[in-house]
Amino acid sequence: MERNNTTALLKQTDSSITAQDIVFATLYSLIVLLGVVGNAIVITIVRRTPSMHTTTNYLLLNLAVADLFTLLLCPGLYDFALANVHLKGFTGDLICKLFAGNAVVPITINVAVLTVCTIAVERYLALMKPFRSNLRISEEKVKYVIAVLWLLALLSCIPDIQHNTYVIASSKYPCKRPWSLDEYFLHKPFIIFTCVGFGVVSSVILLFCYFEIIRGLYFTRTICSESTVTETERREKKKLARLLIWLAVIFSICSLPFSVYFLFLISADVKTVHNNYHTLFEIHRASRLLLFSNSFFNPILYALQSSNYRDGCKLILVSVSAVNRLS
Repeated sequence: MERNNTTALLKQTDSSITAQDIVFATLYSLIVLLGVVGNAIVITIVRRTPSMHTTTNYLLLNLAVADLFTLLLCPGLYDFALANVHLKGFTGDLICKLFAGNAVVPITINVAVLTVCTIAVERYLALMKPFRSNLRISEEKVKYVIAVLWLLALLSCIPDIQHNTYVIASSKYPCKRPWSLDEYFLHKPFIIFTCVGFGVVSSVILLFCYFEIIRGLYFTRTICSESTVTETERREKKKLARLLIWLAVIFSICSLPFSVYFLFLISADVKTVHNNYHTLFEIHRASRLLLFSNSFFNPILYALQSSNYRDGCKLILVSVSAVNRLS
């Protein structure tokens, strides 16, 4: 009965392109274009700057790679184009899983979540427990940590990969996906696991780690209190802490609404969803846009908060202009 009610409502929706569709398509295009350029610059800066070859910067590099693929595979780019396109068989399934559905992009989003949490824990251990070196991630081990993060993200998204399929007979959007108003109720355990684990729990980890770091830096002053720490080192650690705290704040602002939205859907009865379908549909679009915009904001934060990234960006621009002059 629950599925029939929702399916009946979907058949009543108009598949024509609306003003809202154009607005969201434009916003997604801007986010993807600027975000891809920004993350590509971050990747280039870290790779080309030997002084930035540290554990934290390698993790930030991994975050930029995840953000880059998140934007390139962002379904919002393809929703507009595929709304009235009908593909067949293997081609339809492939396009749906790779681009228009939610089969691959959750992997890169979950990698980003795990990376942000790993950075928070790594900084917490480095600043709050500086003499417990056995707990820290060394530059030699960080590549293995990154590989584990990608593996965990892949395993967590197996249901997404399985259940994203192309439905040629669909009266509206051809990609059948768990993270939608017409399918969410068929995948409640998976959605609860993802929203709680990658949305709520990750935000709690970030809140705890950075609360302790802020307390140690500015209130109890237990961080960088050793006499051997120079003023320059203390200032650099505070700058890095500010960057990472802003990274965590933007992450929570962009990610939590999507998780809260789906947890609300899970707890709501089908009649409530049925009666408020159009409102919930627009909220879904807005929260999903916010989720993907996180990958766009991260490079901006690096540029605003880190002089190392600004200097690296200037060097890239100088080298590009020099190449252009020579050619």
